[in-house]
Amino acid sequence: MKLKITAQNNVDSFYGHGKLLITSEYFVLDGALALALPTRFGQGMRLTTLQAKSNLLYWVALNNQNKSWLNLIFDTTDFSCVNAKQDEAARLTKILQEARKLNPEFLSTPNDFAVETRLEFPNEWGLGTSSTLIHCVASWAKVDGYELLKNTIGGSGYDVACAGADSGIVYNLKDGRAEARAVNWTPPFNDHLYFAYLGKKQLSSEGIQYYKTKLHDKTYAIAELNRITESVLSCNNLNEFEKLIDEHEDLIASQLKMAKVKDSLFSDYWGSMKSLGAWGGDFVMLTNTKSVDDLKAYLKEKSISIVFSWSDLILSK
Repeated sequence: MKLKITAQNNVDSFYGHGKLLITSEYFVLDGALALALPTRFGQGMRLTTLQAKSNLLYWVALNNQNKSWLNLIFDTTDFSCVNAKQDEAARLTKILQEARKLNPEFLSTPNDFAVETRLEFPNEWGLGTSSTLIHCVASWAKVDGYELLKNTIGGSGYDVACAGADSGIVYNLKDGRAEARAVNWTPPFNDHLYFAYLGKKQLSSEGIQYYKTKLHDKTYAIAELNRITESVLSCNNLNEFEKLIDEHEDLIASQLKMAKVKDSLFSDYWGSMKSLGAWGGDFVMLTNTKSVDDLKAYLKEKSISIVFSWSDLILSK
């Protein structure tokens, strides 16, 4: 469920959707055409302007259980954190400082402010804790989300595009500039597509670093991924879709010299399986032609219990 925030005169609200990268993981950084989907789960932000004028910003972050995991206070003159020195405080300071560089009017009045954020998914799922935050802060500060991302945590930007999308997107970088196009990718076989959480958080930064050091000439791989993405977009047949995602997995595996998730963990699975995003963790997409009970029983034997159908996880208009 999307976070509901009651509108008041002194309250503003912002919201960003989570994301799943269906094609061109890693290579989207170098211009490959990627298909990405926003999820039904995201992150909401509520901003309240307070009466006091002491240049303070009170920041409370809630998890999906509505429990606080951050309680920070910032001095809005320079966005230094006055009550903590943990990594999260430094990261938020950087994001807020960069937002002001992009818009000098951002929080330029002496008013105090209170921010409350709330995740709708567990942080470890990797659905976009950072990208939804970047989107919300950029909307609040009235700045370009891609620029804010580039100047802070980095990345291709597809996840920020998903945060503000209400349908699937085709995304790529052209000469370093983000281009996102809305697509209504709801394949006729979507009731055979499932998404399972593997049970461990994969750090995107580590995967990106490995990718950058492993490959130098990406021309062939990008051309092939562009072809596969375009074919996925027009595919109306489950068997053909399985061939495409198997081909995609083979290509990434051969380019990065990494084992495919199906080979390493699910070699006896009857359908196709694809990593989504950084390999080695987070979510996988599975095709399933058996019953839901058969699928869940199989995954339970692999100690996997978090499984979503297409309609449970993917945002649709």
